[in-house]
Amino acid sequence: VRKLFLSQNPLCVECMQKGKITPARVVDHIQRIADGGARFDFANLQALCDQCHNKKSGREAHNKKG
Repeated sequence: VRKLFLSQNPLCVECMQKGKITPARVVDHIQRIADGGARFDFANLQALCDQCHNKKSGREAHNKKG
């Protein structure tokens, strides 16, 4: 699923929103699996670069603690 998704979505969506072109390396679940997100539904996936994925994961971890 990862390979197929990245072949169809090769650029980081967060960077593109900022006007930057960055290759995506991570397929991220928009809604976490632990929170009920669908594991293999393309509608719940987004392509991210490593930096954007790490930022998102940090935000999610921080929000879980609060």
